[in-house]
Amino acid sequence: MYSQFKAVAEEQWVQVRRRVVWSRLLDNVKGSTDQLIDFNTVAHRLGLKNTIFRGAQVIPLDQIVGSVGRYQDFTRAFLPINEAIRDRWQRIVSIQLDPSHNGLPPIEVYKVGNWYFVKDGNHRVSVAHTMDYRDIEAYVWEYTEPLPDITPETDIDRFLIEAERLDFLNHTALDTLRPDHNIRLSTPGGYTDLLYRIAAYQDVLSQIDGVEVPYAEAVTAWYDMIYETSIQIIEQDGLLELFPDRTAADFFVWVMRHHALLREWCDTVTLDDTIEDLKKQQAEHPVTRMLKSLLHKVRR
Repeated sequence: MYSQFKAVAEEQWVQVRRRVVWSRLLDNVKGSTDQLIDFNTVAHRLGLKNTIFRGAQVIPLDQIVGSVGRYQDFTRAFLPINEAIRDRWQRIVSIQLDPSHNGLPPIEVYKVGNWYFVKDGNHRVSVAHTMDYRDIEAYVWEYTEPLPDITPETDIDRFLIEAERLDFLNHTALDTLRPDHNIRLSTPGGYTDLLYRIAAYQDVLSQIDGVEVPYAEAVTAWYDMIYETSIQIIEQDGLLELFPDRTAADFFVWVMRHHALLREWCDTVTLDDTIEDLKKQQAEHPVTRMLKSLLHKVRR
């Protein structure tokens, strides 16, 4: 059976791997990511604990956004990244093409809000996407914890941002320590970056004082001395005007990351230098920026 459809399965693999190459190349140029979402990270941030088995259901493929353990092997669209899964992937294609076969068992998923995370069956989901299926049969375990600010119209990126925000506030207690804080991010990953920077700042303060500085004290010192001061500089230099749909906190994360990159070349670069460099980059033609970014990625 397998050998009969092997050639077709191999051709399908070649085509899907081409799509992966182009997809990741475009992501690099745009500075974005199409990585599959790690369920364990989401479960930790939301404190997920209680599930109910909902039985076998037919679920939409486009609502499957993550995986329990194989999130590094596939893109967000479940294109295969890992060459090592080739044989298993092609075998599933052959089974799907064989009309005499009884078919494959349902996959197993966790449901959180409107989205599904694959517990078992990542390869079957990948093949189903490749063959343009719209849905797939699955055994569903649904988490019952309430999810704040989640509506049927909420997209997965907004969902992730909200999960990160809750995790950030639980760690820092910033709503209590600085009730008027203005930290709101519009892209995933930023709150995790801020937690890292606060922890690093706590280490610096502890080294200066010669004793361990309490975390709450480090949070308020970081917010007052680092975040607020940086935001004032960013606003005064007009960087926010370049992207009116982004928040001040977005620009803080962006500037700090760019500052760290520039300091790899020159450890005396200032925050003002960083902002001017960013403004200069954004003043270039978008195509020029894209080509420069692509060239930089290729050289690396």
